[in-house]
Amino acid sequence: MLVKTALSISALLVSAVFLTPAVAQIPNQETFICRYTGGTVGPQVICGNSASSSNGHAERVVDRILKPIGLMRNFKVMECSNTDNCFATVVKGQRFIIYDAAFMQGIEEETETDWSAISIMAHEIGHHLQGHTIDGRGGQPQKEIEADRFSGFVLHQLGASLDEATVAVKMLGDEHATSTHPAKPARLEAIRKGWLEAEAMYPKTRSAVKTPAVLAPKTIATNTRPTQPSRPIEMPAANTTRTTVGCVSGDCEDGSGVFVYPTRERYVGEFEEGDKHGEGTEYYADGKVKYKGNFRDNLRTDYGIYYYRNGDKYAGWFQNNVPNGKGTYHFADGGRLVANFKNGQPIPGGVFYNSDGTKASD
Repeated sequence: MLVKTALSISALLVSAVFLTPAVAQIPNQETFICRYTGGTVGPQVICGNSASSSNGHAERVVDRILKPIGLMRNFKVMECSNTDNCFATVVKGQRFIIYDAAFMQGIEEETETDWSAISIMAHEIGHHLQGHTIDGRGGQPQKEIEADRFSGFVLHQLGASLDEATVAVKMLGDEHATSTHPAKPARLEAIRKGWLEAEAMYPKTRSAVKTPAVLAPKTIATNTRPTQPSRPIEMPAANTTRTTVGCVSGDCEDGSGVFVYPTRERYVGEFEEGDKHGEGTEYYADGKVKYKGNFRDNLRTDYGIYYYRNGDKYAGWFQNNVPNGKGTYHFADGGRLVANFKNGQPIPGGVFYNSDGTKASD
């Protein structure tokens, strides 16, 4: 489900100019540096010197995260390109949240929601607000658990569903624990606890059951038909509401059930821990099949068929909810494109067949 907040995190990450000149510093062993995905700091120097102007966008996004808990911002936000991460640290007594804009934008695109980038930022803010960056003990798994729990609480208050609050960790979390970061299951559980704590205090729904997300494949480029006039390929519209209708039959936690969305679209299939997981079928509001295939952790995964409103369909392999791997895009007029797909787009080298079955010339 593609969700855009009133102040898009993309505006912060792509177009903003940052708060203050960066101060180069080589971190010592006692410096706390939380990289969201773990690993070593690299590069050795946190960020090179560069003059910059005040960044109102960054301030407003961070303040929006802090508003639900009534705290004021007491740290600075800066971009440091080519770090491929987001992290909290202290430089010469000043607390910073430093991030790579390209990395954050890429996460939004992969997850098809800006909640992923917002949750990462909230996680790093949690480190500062809970004193993790100034205790002199460096990075520890327990600190990551506490920051994840804070992130879950705040995202609930900002209006995110439990699925939206966990989407970043589901994609970026490590399956195995390290010296600084716990394994993905522990991080997901921490976010869940934070979200449910907020739900118990400030209930927004009748049920705290996770809402399976309705996500759509990305748009395919319009120039994929070698000998045909260029035209858009219809892609399904994103669901823009997060109101839960709920599980109407069966077991939508761990079993087989039917889940109905506010748009009257529904999912019929297997669930695991509240996520669409296993074989299942999604239906449009009018009862026509939308997608039939496999799911994993709420995302279309492995083989499936997606049916578009204009009569087109894609049959092939999915990963992270979009076409990835071998597949065939069938046009409503009978033509078809056989290709390898990556992140929802056909890779050059595919073959287009006309409606009569003849191969189109290059």
